[in-house]
Amino acid sequence: MRLLIFLLLCSLFAQSVVAQTAVSLPEALKQAQANRPELTNGQLQVQLAGSDEARRRARWQPQVNAGADLRWNTQIQRSVIKNAPFANNQDIVLRFGTPINNLLNVQAEQKVYDAQSRVERDINRLNVESQRASLERLKVDVRQQVTEAYYQAVFNREKKRLSEQARMRAQTYLDQAKTRLQAGTLLESDYNRFVLDLSNAELTLRNDGRDYALSLDNLRYRINSPNAVEPADSLTALFAQFQADESATNERVELRQEDLSRQLNLLNERKEQARLSPVVSAYGAYAAQQLADTFNPFASGTWFPYNYVGLRVNVPIFDGRQTRLNRQDYVTRAQISQNTLQRLRNDFDYETRAARNTLEQARENLTETRKNIEQAQNILAIDRVRFDAGTLLLADFRNSEYALQQAENNYLRAVYEVLLGQLQVRKALGSL
Repeated sequence: MRLLIFLLLCSLFAQSVVAQTAVSLPEALKQAQANRPELTNGQLQVQLAGSDEARRRARWQPQVNAGADLRWNTQIQRSVIKNAPFANNQDIVLRFGTPINNLLNVQAEQKVYDAQSRVERDINRLNVESQRASLERLKVDVRQQVTEAYYQAVFNREKKRLSEQARMRAQTYLDQAKTRLQAGTLLESDYNRFVLDLSNAELTLRNDGRDYALSLDNLRYRINSPNAVEPADSLTALFAQFQADESATNERVELRQEDLSRQLNLLNERKEQARLSPVVSAYGAYAAQQLADTFNPFASGTWFPYNYVGLRVNVPIFDGRQTRLNRQDYVTRAQISQNTLQRLRNDFDYETRAARNTLEQARENLTETRKNIEQAQNILAIDRVRFDAGTLLLADFRNSEYALQQAENNYLRAVYEVLLGQLQVRKALGSL
């Protein structure tokens, strides 16, 4: 009955993974780059940063405005000239204007010189590079998440494989113990120990199966895949892939971001200085004014054109020392970025050395645990023959089985440490 239930559980688990798509680690990374919405938003942020330069150029285009003012003077303004000499010293009442006063005009303005514009161009360029660096850092974070999820899935699959082997061994031992119990060569209490071992092995296998299923779901979430996925790469393939790319190094994106921040602060300091320079603009206008007693835009002799051109100069004289204070702030921020840049270089150098040392130790442990598993399997095979022949005590046989389980646990721990070490080395080298 126990075997039937176990086979049913295995069948249900197999049905749950039958529709899964096997993907390699490079394929998983590629899918995540295409599917993750935050990366799409990052690309849109780069486009928005690029539009700042387009707006700066647009401000240097001629700014042309047209206007119309249609006015009906319901009561015309009057003025009085007292004792007008040309009117026998009588008071004269004058009316200025006409009932209809319409105005059509076109105005244009063109910047000629602005010292801030060139600095703004450089700032816009660095802002685009900064957004690209932010996008690259986001990509690194996504690649790290996907790699961690992929490694975890492969690790849990290996753990489940060892649990399946342990369960099969426990089932075999129980079948043999049942035969010996029926033959009267094994105590019932010893038989119950084999039953307990099988129950524990099945429980471990179920838990490991759940862990593997959860890791597959996490991998699917990190890839943002609409379909279920499973890792196609084996542990050996992952180790080989890393060793092939282990020497690849790139500049850490954090260094590039901090250096861009330093450059932006220096440019903002220059922009503050440029605020004290004059701004020169040329302007002009053409207008036509209609003065008439009745509203008739097409009446001849009622339109009077006029136009003008000019040059406007705006020179800042005193701003309460705001420019000076702002410049000092930006210089200080640039120095902070420079110090942070040096600290990051030191941190990353140490991180690389520590990650390499940790990985090397983990690799040595993995090699040793593989040897221990092989040795434990050989010892268990010999002890099984001795136990079946009745020349080995049950306690000694069970100790051999426990030694194999301990060797497998140490192997799994070493595998996890190697995978984690590979991830840390890649991150330290900037090759994620």
